[in-house]
Amino acid sequence: MTSTSGQRDRARDDPSLSEILYVLQRRRLLIVGVALVLAGIALLFGLIREPVYTAEAKVSVGPQEELGSEEARLAFLEEVRGAVVTQEMLSKVRRRAGWEASPKAFSERLDPRTVVNADGEPGLQIRFLGDEPEQAALAANAYAELFVEGVEDLGNKPLADGVPVAEAVVEQKALPGDYSPRPLIYAAIAAGAGLLIGGAAALILEGRASGWRGVRDAELTLRVPVLGTIPDYSSKRTEG
Repeated sequence: MTSTSGQRDRARDDPSLSEILYVLQRRRLLIVGVALVLAGIALLFGLIREPVYTAEAKVSVGPQEELGSEEARLAFLEEVRGAVVTQEMLSKVRRRAGWEASPKAFSERLDPRTVVNADGEPGLQIRFLGDEPEQAALAANAYAELFVEGVEDLGNKPLADGVPVAEAVVEQKALPGDYSPRPLIYAAIAAGAGLLIGGAAALILEGRASGWRGVRDAELTLRVPVLGTIPDYSSKRTEG
């Protein structure tokens, strides 16, 4: 005669979707708990390790001569950057921003991007990630202001392609930084991974379990309706 546990083990070699959903629903506390723990760890790690405020300044740079295509304007701006942005200039930016950590850490938080503004003029979009909102704005503005000063120092000297620079202006000063969503993104990703890990753990634990804990468990295992009654031995009864 085949034992109940043997029938149960063979039936669970190829679990149905309904059985999987039943297991996940029954062990939902385990799954949710794993997801919350991982999300909390990721959020804490993100808040400790990642700067959480971002500020943005904008600079426009206009050539004296009209440039026909967007590619030509961007190439012109890259030449300007190459002439202005030097190690000496970046050192001045760090000093003006009151930066006390390493130059490498400053560079990792600094993100100047070459763009074409709405009026068609080339420019820079300067973003900085800081631990404090005022720090992020101060660093972004320091880069923008010193970049403009560097362009002014070029005067009317032509660049490599023979196009002289007309002027550079700070179009938008950075305001105290907005909160960066990156720690929350990390927490959301960790929560999703936690749901998968918790679900896998629930299925593994269920596969190793022995015995039935209710009528629904028996029906899913045997894949037939249970017409009788299964005694509940989950709690000990004492006789008076």
